[in-house]
Amino acid sequence: MRSIIIILSILAAGSLSAQTLEDYLKIAAGNNPGIKAKQTEVQAALQKLPQAKALPDPTVNASFFLSPMMLPMGNQLGSISAMQMFPWFGALDAMENEAARMAEVKLQAVQVAQNELFFKVKNGWYPLFELEEKIRIQQDLLRLLETDKELATVMFQQGMAPMVDPIRADIMIDEVKTEIALLQQKRKPLEVAFNRLLNRDDNLPVTISGLLPEPVFGAAARQDSLIANNPMLAVFDKQIQAAIAEEKVADYMRKPMIGAGLQYMPQVKRKGGDLDLPPNTGRDMVMPMFSVTVPIWKKKYNAAVEERRLMQVMYADMKQDMQNDLASMYEMTFYELEKMAQMVELLNLQTVKTQQAVDLVLAAYSNAGQDFEEVLRLQQQLFRYRTEKVSAQTEYQLMLVKLDYLTGKMN
Repeated sequence: MRSIIIILSILAAGSLSAQTLEDYLKIAAGNNPGIKAKQTEVQAALQKLPQAKALPDPTVNASFFLSPMMLPMGNQLGSISAMQMFPWFGALDAMENEAARMAEVKLQAVQVAQNELFFKVKNGWYPLFELEEKIRIQQDLLRLLETDKELATVMFQQGMAPMVDPIRADIMIDEVKTEIALLQQKRKPLEVAFNRLLNRDDNLPVTISGLLPEPVFGAAARQDSLIANNPMLAVFDKQIQAAIAEEKVADYMRKPMIGAGLQYMPQVKRKGGDLDLPPNTGRDMVMPMFSVTVPIWKKKYNAAVEERRLMQVMYADMKQDMQNDLASMYEMTFYELEKMAQMVELLNLQTVKTQQAVDLVLAAYSNAGQDFEEVLRLQQQLFRYRTEKVSAQTEYQLMLVKLDYLTGKMN
């Protein structure tokens, strides 16, 4: 049983450490305070729906006379009345619809924020990936140079190579060790920036696994219509719908409001002495009331309707401007994507040919002890190609990320 517990603990620890990019995206979506704030904003907007559909508060008036008013029917002590106003038929539904459309604008803003957050997370992930690959390449170069140094030392001891060859290898070893140290120091600020995107502790480690995939020509569909799925454009659509709903509400403001109520006037029987008082003296009075607002100032209502109509035109123009910007960015990003794919293809070809040259000069040096400097130069060039390929692969992935961001495929 103890062995099983230990094995399960090891497996659990391994599963926690081997986090993928998708895992980090889920963490970012769940922890990001900006996303949480916008989600709360949506909940707040939804609270306006019951407010919009509610009737206006009724009014209650009460009054009394310091001295009773003497009327033929008795002495009136005062009055109390209640009045309820009712908007025009359909106005409450229009106001509720307006509130719902505004909530949809807030909800779409959550999608925009999530799209931008995932874009930032992926842009923080791939530089870490690139850094790990470059460290690994430099470590491979270091091991190769140490082997070269051993070979040069053997050749010198056998009198087949000059003493300067091991020194040349040692100089390059020191350079590579320094480069590895600098790259490892760069990991910390990149991890801190990445953890900040996830809204978690700066010192938590970021695990990188897998390999950078080889670029593929035409991997992204070159269709400008894809940018129509960008959530920022959908925000303008929601704002136009909200403005249409606001226009309907403004149009209802031209309609009168109808009020209904009751007024109660208590009366007491007046002492008449020898007077012959009429019957029903002192009887309380109840009076139904009816009122209506008269919206005669048409100018302000017309201006309110025109304001909402102009806002629809404004949002439509803003959407078109955004579409133009997205289309330009899409074309440039697609060009950069294809450019990086061609660069990787070229570097693969150069790597193969340079490896062939390294094999030839290294074989010649092992036989005659000459051109060791050329061996080191070609090896350094070979590893430079490998490093440049990693940078090109990373840039290719970043361009794919940008295309996904422009077309709303980040989720």
